[in-house]
Amino acid sequence: MEKVSLPSNQEHTIDVLIHKNPALDRPLLESAVAFIAKAHKGQLRKSGMPYMEHPFEVAKILADFKLDTPAVLAGLLHDVVEDTEYSLEELETLFGKETAFMVDAVTKISAAQARSNKTYQKAETYRKLIAAMAENPQVIMIKIADRLHNMRTLNYMKPEKRKLIAQETLDIYVPLTHRFGLYRIKSELEDLSFKYTNPDEYQKIVSYLIESKEERESFINSKVIEPIRIKMFLEDFDCTIQGRTKNIYSIYNKTQRRKCDVSDIFDIFAVRIIVETVSECYLALGYIHNLWAPLQSRFKDYIATPKPNLYQSIHTTVIGNENRVVEVQIRTKDMDLTAEKGFAAHWAYKLETQRSGEELEWLNQMAKLQSEISDSAEFLEFLNTDLKHESITVFTPKGDSIELPLGATVLDFAFAIHTNLGFHCIGAKINNEAFGIDKELANGVTVQILKSPDQIPSPDWLEIVKSEKAKQELRRWMRSSMLRQAQILGKEIWERDLRLLRIPENRYPEAKAIIEHFKVPNLHMFYERLGQGEMPISALHEFLQPFASKENFERVMTDSPFRFLTQNPSDGKTDLPVEVGNDQNFLIHYATCCSPIPGDPIVGILVPKRGIEVHHVKCEHIKDYPKERLIAVEWNKNSSQSFALHLKIDTDNRNGITLDILSALNSTNMTLDRMSVTSGKYSGRIRLVLKAFRKEQVLQLMEKIQNISGVRRVVKS
Repeated sequence: MEKVSLPSNQEHTIDVLIHKNPALDRPLLESAVAFIAKAHKGQLRKSGMPYMEHPFEVAKILADFKLDTPAVLAGLLHDVVEDTEYSLEELETLFGKETAFMVDAVTKISAAQARSNKTYQKAETYRKLIAAMAENPQVIMIKIADRLHNMRTLNYMKPEKRKLIAQETLDIYVPLTHRFGLYRIKSELEDLSFKYTNPDEYQKIVSYLIESKEERESFINSKVIEPIRIKMFLEDFDCTIQGRTKNIYSIYNKTQRRKCDVSDIFDIFAVRIIVETVSECYLALGYIHNLWAPLQSRFKDYIATPKPNLYQSIHTTVIGNENRVVEVQIRTKDMDLTAEKGFAAHWAYKLETQRSGEELEWLNQMAKLQSEISDSAEFLEFLNTDLKHESITVFTPKGDSIELPLGATVLDFAFAIHTNLGFHCIGAKINNEAFGIDKELANGVTVQILKSPDQIPSPDWLEIVKSEKAKQELRRWMRSSMLRQAQILGKEIWERDLRLLRIPENRYPEAKAIIEHFKVPNLHMFYERLGQGEMPISALHEFLQPFASKENFERVMTDSPFRFLTQNPSDGKTDLPVEVGNDQNFLIHYATCCSPIPGDPIVGILVPKRGIEVHHVKCEHIKDYPKERLIAVEWNKNSSQSFALHLKIDTDNRNGITLDILSALNSTNMTLDRMSVTSGKYSGRIRLVLKAFRKEQVLQLMEKIQNISGVRRVVKS
């Protein structure tokens, strides 16, 4: 490439980049610097400095991370397409396809961030990031470097703009830096964001740290580092010892979690011990525990079970001198490099911790899942879970490790292994002890899933799982099941109306006529819409009127849905209403306003997108719905489903009355979900929420409770 002549200040920039990463191609860098000097000529930043300052600083951050020449070039050129007259094609011709791709990716991400719809904007920004990162992970480094320098110069922006950008940084870039192990950048972004999102709390902590700096540093050096140094010298153990104060934002989070003032936080500093080998890490750990007593609850071995981003270290918290809590981190030099530079370090260094690209497996999974989630709010929920700062690692019986979000359950683990295993999961053995599907997993346990071919998912499972893979598979299964159930229910409603109108089979409407009248592509869609409550019964009657006799049509039009419960057609065919209360059906819902249970007289209401809502026939809310949406329903006589029952009991204020009521409940096979008791000077009120199966059970229980001494009244509520 032709030699480019640059001003001294630009030559100095090249020197700095080469010093940070000697492997960079100097002629290409010189060409790029000359190009952006021309492209951004006359442009100024909010600070009043030439715009070129920004791409220079971005490139320096990338060079410091030892990124290759195409990535550093993309850092220099990342604003050219967006802010100048030059095209992406010109960049590709001059600097290559790889650099042009990264510039294009960063430009598209910036465009997504500029949208006005905040939820959509945030989701689309993430989508662009993930799509670009999946193709070339260095894109995230360019965008993070861009954001880091912008945050360093944020004070030149207007106050309202500062806060918006700072919050976006906390929402998007801080979780990503954590996920990719860029802890040094994460801490700086957190503190810079915190400075503008909560300036009062930020200044309060800064002032405290300044005031206590001398005392704190004296304690770290004389009471922590020096005793460790002496111990290691006596043991003839070679290591590097460092002390540091934790970043401002993490200190603030401690005050919030512990609900205390910053002056009450003692573990705001940490000591790091750097050694050569893994075995020396554990030897150093033993020496530290010889010195001070450890807090077992806060011991974490990330060497034995590394974080998904390859972070490895031993964390132990000890009660040091003056009874002050100190965190000690122990790691090798390679581990320390990974902790400082994250997965980016593995592109530039041959590290013993490298494990065949495992640090990017999470990214591949994210790219696959994000393409399957179209709703922006749902996508953000997925990210908020998946980008959480904490995760756990659990093991299969074969020793394979599975990463799950903090709080994940047995069910999450089953879905992580295989979707069908999740669908049929009934529990698990955790370290050889049996637990149910909702058992929360601890870090490092071994899990063996128990399954049954008869098990099928329940809507309640969405409340149990924490991982997005499990939620996605459950939602997909439920949507598919709901469509199948809607078609079955819709066909049942349709055939029921044919029988009610007593239309002979030879006069049944043809499929073509049904499809054309209801404007649906096929009969399956017709049944589906009908089963989902999107068509009122009156629409069916209107269509079927020409096919029924005048007498039968008028009879049906004047009949109430309640009569259909006992009415049979004269032709001898059974005219059963829609049956409810047996199998799990996502389109049958039981109204909470009247809480019907098997044995109660009931009626259904067709509710669009929900299906049928079942009410007690005396429910006062039925009048709120048009008559054409009422539909006859009946309890399945073989129902084994339990239903929520609410009882309200007014009592005298008598000692032991609560125990008497619970004793009466114990004599039934109903289970108690919740109970509340309030009492005054002379009276009391007890509320019970029970699981009941039949009306007869409820009546027997209510009679038993009513006969208890001191019970004034017992009613369903």
